Amino acid sequence: MNIIELAKKNNLIKELKDVDIIEDNTIYLNEEKSSYNFKYNVDDIVFVKKYNYNDGSFGSNHLFLIIEDNYIINMDYFCLLISSQLDKLKYDTNLFLAKDSKNKLKKDSILKLDSIYRIENDDILFKVGEVTKEKLNMYREIFIKMYS
Repeated sequence: MNIIELAKKNNLIKELKDVDIIEDNTIYLNEEKSSYNFKYNVDDIVFVKKYNYNDGSFGSNHLFLIIEDNYIINMDYFCLLISSQLDKLKYDTNLFLAKDSKNKLKKDSILKLDSIYRIENDDILFKVGEVTKEKLNMYREIFIKMYS
């Protein structure tokens, strides 16, 4: 069973509007970006622009790690949310994600494995960085082990 099938089976696929964490990742907006809506890759960390919360308010400036893409139906991606709220490491579904030169995070963060978000290409503003294939495979394996 692949990671997306497992997430569907456990009702863990969510839409972008279902993100319930407020983050201020505006520090990633310092660079001017001229080309939007190009293809992103599995293992990319991407910056997502404005979207709606469930209560009707707007959220913005979230980072996500692309773990799968879905080009058969639409141009969208399955992603894990990245948060800078290190105090949430106490939860089993959160993994530490240290900043480094490859992922280009500005601060140490967490990767939330409690949901997988489906994000359309148009919702992504730009790529921030990426993780190694080894780390991506490790995150997938942990997810599968957690929900199998």
